[in-house]
Amino acid sequence: MRANTGVDKKALHRLFTSAGPVASVYVELAAPPEEDVWLRWQALTGRLAEQGADRATIESLTRRVSESVPGSGVLAAFAAHGEVLFALETPGSDRPDLAVYDALPHVLPLLEWVQERPAYVLALVDRTGADVAAYPCGATEALVQVVDGTDDEIVRNAPGGWSQMRHQHRAEDSWEHNAVRVADALVRTVADLDARLLLLAGDVRALQYLTKHLPERVRREVSIRYVSGGRSPDGAEKDRAAQVAAETRRAADEQTRSLLHLLEERKGPSGRAVEGVQETLDALTQGRVYTLLVVDDPLDRRTAWFGRHPTQVSRDREDLADAGASEITRGPLIDVAVRCALLTGAGIHVVRAGAPDAPAEGIGALCRFAAVSAEQGA
Repeated sequence: MRANTGVDKKALHRLFTSAGPVASVYVELAAPPEEDVWLRWQALTGRLAEQGADRATIESLTRRVSESVPGSGVLAAFAAHGEVLFALETPGSDRPDLAVYDALPHVLPLLEWVQERPAYVLALVDRTGADVAAYPCGATEALVQVVDGTDDEIVRNAPGGWSQMRHQHRAEDSWEHNAVRVADALVRTVADLDARLLLLAGDVRALQYLTKHLPERVRREVSIRYVSGGRSPDGAEKDRAAQVAAETRRAADEQTRSLLHLLEERKGPSGRAVEGVQETLDALTQGRVYTLLVVDDPLDRRTAWFGRHPTQVSRDREDLADAGASEITRGPLIDVAVRCALLTGAGIHVVRAGAPDAPAEGIGALCRFAAVSAEQGA
C-alpha cells in the first residue's frame, strides 16, 4: 500500500477545478479472495458506463485499481477525460463500493474518512528525551522526530555519603532540562499540524516534568491524554495502538458534537449560523461560510446549479443566468455546496445520516459574519 501522510488540499482543489464530468469510485480492496475485487470492479465499471463514462476514463481507473490490489481498506479514486485526477487508499474505511459519474466529484466518503482521523501527536517519553510521531489529518503514516536532551546525568543512584544529595539534584535537573527540550519540540509540532490532540506515554517522572513545561495555551487548547507503554520496546505496542485509535475516534466525535452545538447556538437572528438548503446556499453565494456541515445520505437525489465562479450556486438556473453566470451546470446539491465551500476556503464537515441535531434538510453552515440585509446595505 502507498504511504499516506494526509490528504493534499491542492489535490482536492484540482478535483473541483478540472473540467467534468468526473468518475468517482470507492472500491473495497481487502475482501478476499482477490478475484472478488475484480468481480466487484467489473460491476462498478458497468455502472460507470451506464451513467455515460467514457472508455478512456474507465480504463485509467482500472489501471489504478490494479496497482492497489491486493490492498487494505477502500481505494477512493477520481478520473476525467482518461486521466486519474486523484486517488488515495483509505485503510480502516468500511464504505460500500460506489461508482458515480457526474458533473462534480463525489468526495463526501473521503472527507468523512479524513475527519475520523484528526491530526494528532504521539510522544513516547523517557528521561533522556522522546520519540515524537506526528500524524497530519487523515494520515496513516507518521512524520517521526527523535528529540534527545543535552543533559546526560540521568541516573540518580550514587554510592552514598555526603555527595548523595548533590548527585540526586543533578539527576533531577538533567531530567527537567531534557523535558523542557521535549516540550519545546511538541509545541512546535502541534502548531505545525494544527493538532488538537496530544497523546503521551512513557516514564512517569519524565511525563510530570514534560506536562509542567507545556505552555498554558497548549494545555488549554489541546486535549492531552495518556496511553500505555514507553519509549523502549515493552510489549505494549498492540494495546497502545488500540488506545490511540479509540482516542482519535473520541476526538473526532467530540469535534462533530461541538460543531453541531455551535450550529444550534448561533442560528437565529444573529445570522452567525444557518441551516436548510436555501439559507445555506445564500450564505455560500455571499462568501460567509466558515464551516459547511452536510449530511452524507446515499439516497439524496436533490440537485442544484453552479456557474464558473465558486460562489455562483443556486437551486434555480434562471437566477444564475440573470446574475450573468457563465458555464452553468447542474450537479448533486451537496456536491455543488462542497465545491463552493472548498473553493472559497471554507471547512467542510460531514455528518452521518440520522445523527442527533443534524442540520435541517441535511445542510447548514457556521458563518464568518452575519448576513447584511438590504436595509442595512442601503
